[in-house]
Amino acid sequence: MFGEFFYIYSMKIKIVFLLVFQLCFINAQISQKVKALAKPLDTIDYAESSHMGIDGESSIIYGYFKEISKTAKNDELYFFAKNGSNSLRLYSSQELLKRNDKRFLEIYKFYTDNPLIMKYQMGCVGNKENIATYLKREIYMATEIISMRDYLLKTKKDKFIKAQLESIEEEGYDKLTQKNLKFYLRETDKIDKSRN
Repeated sequence: MFGEFFYIYSMKIKIVFLLVFQLCFINAQISQKVKALAKPLDTIDYAESSHMGIDGESSIIYGYFKEISKTAKNDELYFFAKNGSNSLRLYSSQELLKRNDKRFLEIYKFYTDNPLIMKYQMGCVGNKENIATYLKREIYMATEIISMRDYLLKTKKDKFIKAQLESIEEEGYDKLTQKNLKFYLRETDKIDKSRN
């Protein structure tokens, strides 16, 4: 009886030690610069689109994330997508899609299996849904943006078209193709069907 108690107690200590070690090790994978950039978003439990309100004013919250995305590696984004504040989880997941990182599908499955409801303000309209819903919507939006980009690339380049193309690149959609997005749509549909 005493031996069994001691065995269980020692196993609990080992598990706690492993968890603490793992958290320290994973946290060590985030560079100091990225940690500092992420600090303002650490406690934000909602997200905003790049432009807010009727006048299309730039979102400060999204601006913080854009600074992170300039520096963060995909592994750091993946960590934030699973372990960050709600805003970091959503923005990092979306950025993984923009970077054509297949781990986006792991994140999508994770939030499909473990729903996390959060507020997202897009322009003037806000709603609360599961992160997976926002990620699916991001695939559809990216498809529209890439279609527009591909069309603009085929047209005569004037200042307006150049500005549009620069905006698309600035938002991070330059690494995606229609083929990539069809793949993500097909795979997320499979994940959705496996839940039903």
